[in-house]
Amino acid sequence: MTAPFPTAAPVPPPYEPVLTCRYCGSVPAIKGTLHGHQGFLIFMRMLTRYGPFCRSCGIAACRDMSAKTLWQGWWGLFSLIITPGVLIGNLVTRIRLGRLAEPLPGAPGVPAAPGRPVLRRAAALGLLIPVVIAAVIVWGVGRDPAFADVGSCVSAEGTASDPDVTVVDCGDPNATYVIVGKV
Repeated sequence: MTAPFPTAAPVPPPYEPVLTCRYCGSVPAIKGTLHGHQGFLIFMRMLTRYGPFCRSCGIAACRDMSAKTLWQGWWGLFSLIITPGVLIGNLVTRIRLGRLAEPLPGAPGVPAAPGRPVLRRAAALGLLIPVVIAAVIVWGVGRDPAFADVGSCVSAEGTASDPDVTVVDCGDPNATYVIVGKV
């Protein structure tokens, strides 16, 4: 008689490769991409750093890219729209990196030092650039007679063919006319 076939040993689960940091080789690491933006009046340049990142290297890269974007990113025509999007994207990646555990010792390289937070760097003054631009626009619109409301007071100086009309406070002694309607 023939002997029954022995049962096969259980098959181990498939091997899942562990992500290691691209920069130092540490674990744990996550896939992520960090972006930077530089505006050059009519041109612009997008900068990218690809992961995977460990916590330390990722936070250091995120702070570096975001700080450079804060002072270099606003100087183009479309940069006022693109730069906030880049910074928000980096913030999302930064939150994911913050959830990682500290890198385990024994990696082939040394994890990067995260450095100072972005808002404690001199580049954080770059946040003033869009604020100043918005303030100048609001100030200019507020003084432009084309945007004056009914009931506002204006001062008209110059010749009748080329008047210099500005919106002024109604208590101002230069307030010579009151707007009673718009055409």
